[in-house]
Amino acid sequence: MEEQASIHNEAEWVSAYFQARSEQWKVLRTIARQQAQHGHEAYASQQMHSWEELARSLEKALSLITSSPLKVFKGASLYMS
Repeated sequence: MEEQASIHNEAEWVSAYFQARSEQWKVLRTIARQQAQHGHEAYASQQMHSWEELARSLEKALSLITSSPLKVFKGASLYMS
């Protein structure tokens, strides 16, 4: 059960990290746009979309882990002493 919880949490943390990185690049894109730095804006936009896609892909790939309730293995008490 503890390992399941750990894996479940890590799946959510990685997704949150990817989303945070996307948000950071979104802010940088906005700053570049305000300063009329078109090359910087384009790069930041590409990075933002890359991180968003990573987050979407991860969420899709790990949806079975993150959406399922944790299960208790009934035989666990035999091995825990």
